[in-house]
Amino acid sequence: MKREFDRLVFVVAPLALAINTAVAQDPDQRTVDTSKKPQKEALEEIIVTGVVEETSKADATFSINTLNREDMQRLAPVSTADLLQNVPGIFAEGGTAGEAGNNITVRGLPVTGGYRYAPQLIDGLPWYEEPEVQFMNNDVAVRGDLMTERVEVVKGGTGGILYSNGLGATVNHVTRTGGQAFEGAYKVEASDYGLLRNDFYVSGPATDNLTYALGGFYRNSDGIRDTGYTADEGGQLRGNLVFTSDDERTQVQLHALFINDHTAFYQNLPFQVPAFSEPGTPEDPIEIKRDEVWPIGIDFADGTVASPYNRHFRMLGEYGEREIDIADGNHADFDIFTVKFRHELESGWRFNAGVRHTVGTNDFNAMFTGNDSTSAAEFLNARYQNDIVSAAHGQALRGEYDTAKLNGFFQVPEDPSAVFPGISRDDFVNNHALAQSVGAFYLDDGSRVADNTVLNFLLPFITDVEAESTSIDLQVQKSFELMGQHDFTLGVYASEYKNDQVHQASLLVSSMEDRSRLVELYGLDTNGNRVGPSLTYNGAILPGFFGYNSDIEVEGRAVYLHDHWELLDSRLKLDLGVRWQDQESVVARRNRELQAGSDRTPNSVVPGSVEDTTADNEIFLPGALRTHEDTFEGSGWSVGANYSFSDRLAVYGLISNSFRLPSLEDLNEFRVDSSRDEEQVEQIWQYETGVRFYTDTWDTQVALFYNDFSPRENISIYRDFTSSECVVNEDIPDINTCPEVREFYRKGVENLGIEVEATWQPVFAEGLELTGNVVYQQPEIVGANYNVVQELTENGVVIGYEFREIGEDGRTPRRLADFMFNLQMVYDTKPLTGLPFKPYMKYTYFGERYSESRDFDVTLYPAYFHVDAGFIWDFSPNLAAQVHVANLTDEWSFTEGDPLFVDLKGPNGATNRGVARPLFGRTWRASLHYRF
Repeated sequence: MKREFDRLVFVVAPLALAINTAVAQDPDQRTVDTSKKPQKEALEEIIVTGVVEETSKADATFSINTLNREDMQRLAPVSTADLLQNVPGIFAEGGTAGEAGNNITVRGLPVTGGYRYAPQLIDGLPWYEEPEVQFMNNDVAVRGDLMTERVEVVKGGTGGILYSNGLGATVNHVTRTGGQAFEGAYKVEASDYGLLRNDFYVSGPATDNLTYALGGFYRNSDGIRDTGYTADEGGQLRGNLVFTSDDERTQVQLHALFINDHTAFYQNLPFQVPAFSEPGTPEDPIEIKRDEVWPIGIDFADGTVASPYNRHFRMLGEYGEREIDIADGNHADFDIFTVKFRHELESGWRFNAGVRHTVGTNDFNAMFTGNDSTSAAEFLNARYQNDIVSAAHGQALRGEYDTAKLNGFFQVPEDPSAVFPGISRDDFVNNHALAQSVGAFYLDDGSRVADNTVLNFLLPFITDVEAESTSIDLQVQKSFELMGQHDFTLGVYASEYKNDQVHQASLLVSSMEDRSRLVELYGLDTNGNRVGPSLTYNGAILPGFFGYNSDIEVEGRAVYLHDHWELLDSRLKLDLGVRWQDQESVVARRNRELQAGSDRTPNSVVPGSVEDTTADNEIFLPGALRTHEDTFEGSGWSVGANYSFSDRLAVYGLISNSFRLPSLEDLNEFRVDSSRDEEQVEQIWQYETGVRFYTDTWDTQVALFYNDFSPRENISIYRDFTSSECVVNEDIPDINTCPEVREFYRKGVENLGIEVEATWQPVFAEGLELTGNVVYQQPEIVGANYNVVQELTENGVVIGYEFREIGEDGRTPRRLADFMFNLQMVYDTKPLTGLPFKPYMKYTYFGERYSESRDFDVTLYPAYFHVDAGFIWDFSPNLAAQVHVANLTDEWSFTEGDPLFVDLKGPNGATNRGVARPLFGRTWRASLHYRF
């Protein structure tokens, strides 16, 4: 059911303003504080993540970063990933997928997509227990708004003890709660890409013991990339009630969050580079240079393959036919309910409990880009004019070209009745005109596609996800004296989650231009008239492609112990912890595959006629049920220490051994083997030491870390083309008929790195603050040796296969930068000019990254930077305006991309082509923020 957030916002916000008038405070106390805190105060900031009792940031025995309301206002992130890229050690790909569905990686852990090693918590509990779920990235229901108090990020250490899956980083989004004074705010924001967003919150006392907070956002947007339709629409509403007893020994919190939001998902775009004749190797990779890259039909800055002309298309399956609207995008619709309880007995025993239940759906509708961009003439010639194509399978086979034998793209079959029941070969030849060529026509108006128009395949991924998750965290705590002060915690954790998915792909033919258009392919006679069945159906050459239907249920239990120990007059602080956890999983999955009944030609259509289409002859349908049940368990521990030499200098260090049980994606892909259970639990050894030095104007933190990551076993699955079981056609084995070989290997990663953070408020420039961080790391693959099968081609035709042995030891893992740099400046001009004007700027740099780490087709993507800038103007103690410009210099580069292949030529034949995801171009946003 669609929640009408827009109406709610415009009803609640004026109501809040009216209440404010009735209970007005002293105007001097109602200010919009956009300044930074003094540094000593910042380091003494209280944190709640990675600890069992609130502690100061300076006293932490692990690496922690915090982003408060002022930070988030100035950074103005478009997504959770965009915000997290400001945390040292986290590589977030710029939020370039859109407002949700992005990927991050932490300290060189291998990129698998999403948030596998960085769970997103809300107030200390996961909004969904498993952070890696296909087509439901962990950021889809975590959206910042005025109800977000701050974000805390713990890397390693106790994050892997107190929380599930905190192998790399634990990200905790802390929600605003009410106080004993009524307050609130309203913000309206607009942009140059059609954004209109409304945020609000109100909070205050209901009674002396009960407080409340309520807020959320609603927005519409045409999309950061120009889709030509409303790309982002929806929002969230959340609130909480907090009861605190008179003696403050008991507290009960009730939280509810409702999100119903559509966001566009942006994928790779086609590009071309100067032609090369040899594949990239580790010694000589294909280096993509920014001044030698050109788009193919679609602008890097704000273009996208999605357009009004390919927004709607039809899919076929076991359900019959359905129309897809790609504008539904990444549609998160979840209800999240939380109860938190805290009680302290007079004896000193303390009890904490947290229970969260999440239920809802996430519909994933995204357009992925094929790597087939070429001119229409070459596109048709390469696939349909120079190959004889099997009528039974619609797949190109080797053979001599004979234009007189083509009929609607197909060679006259030896047995037409196998395809067209009841029709003999003679009847087929005598009663069906023969096609002499293939033509491309726009679906929307039927006009002929020009030969020089670039065509490409698009792969829409359409997934309906139903999800449910319950997490329970219970803690018993006691403080006591024994060679110092101890805060001891025994925790019991339980979780249960379900995830049902219906995933299906399609294969569309589309032009590559500012407004990409779907294309129909027809057979033509010598006069250019249509002959026989079309090759496409509503622009789809395969309207029902691969996919799966899966139902997964997982139950987990954990026990953890943690002791925070202070001694030497609290100068030395120790955190010691251990965690054991298990999970039981039940997976039921049906893969989509070709099978009896795959031909969905309607009975009313005459096979082979102009009204027919070959596209519905091979619809992938759910196949045999496959089930998998298993239990996995893991254990880990952590020891951390912090020693304060003085109020200004402290050192810390930790050693931890954390674990990661198989993710939902692992289970869904059956990337587990019940006979090899011990190889499916991932482990990481983490060693870290650091120093923190701070004064009233200067703050420096340095962390040196080393990670040794041992992954679950991977499986290299390939076909043995040398087997006598293969079906051979003209001396070439049909690879799909060859027996499957499963080869197990492990792809570990070792990483040595250093993170330096500093903040400076120079005394000679009052109001100026400089903040920066730099990360240098050297991640290397360890122990990955396996075989793959590679095609041998000649003029684009497969002529054989060969085994290739892959040895990745010592290689840099894909999509990981060795060097990252972030510098921020904010200047409060009021001390100098008397004007409440705060300009700010941020410079971000990411080093080179590899697309893959295999021994062939090695591709190196270039380093890039981008500059964000803006200003905040406090018109009054209550009203502030902000203008923010992202990517000020309109820099372009790729945040991720596929490897480049030597045999894939660009549209003009003189270049090589590829696909990658570029940065967003320059955009601006402006907002008014009123606080009362």
